[in-house]
Amino acid sequence: MRFGVRFFTAATATVATGVLLVGCSSTPAEELEDWWSSGGDERVKSLSDSSSHVNTASMQVMDDKRTACQELLTAVAKAKKFGAPPSEKAKGFWAEALTDFEHGGNECVTGVDDKDEPRTNEGVREVQRAIGILASAVSMIRSDMQAK
Repeated sequence: MRFGVRFFTAATATVATGVLLVGCSSTPAEELEDWWSSGGDERVKSLSDSSSHVNTASMQVMDDKRTACQELLTAVAKAKKFGAPPSEKAKGFWAEALTDFEHGGNECVTGVDDKDEPRTNEGVREVQRAIGILASAVSMIRSDMQAK
């Protein structure tokens, strides 16, 4: 009798696990909506706001540029830690935007620290180019979320 109870328990657990796995599957759009609503939207807003501050600071004194670029680097680090959007269309744009924001932000900060205005300005220009790449990523994310 003991064998029958073990078999029944193991079989029940196997079936229950299978039902859970099948029942919990979600569509790519649902996964993307989960990413967006669990903090993806905040990461995008932070990247957008901080890169906009870099753009505004490009016309200011060097210390303002440094502060804005450091803010952007913080946003990039948080976005990397959060993870890429689960969208095949957006992943490449997302990765490229983060890479360019990070490189441009680092060049900006290093340029300010070294009192090298051309290097600082090149970093700012790289950040400005990445703003458009982020916009493309967001466009792909929105498109994928609407494709339920």
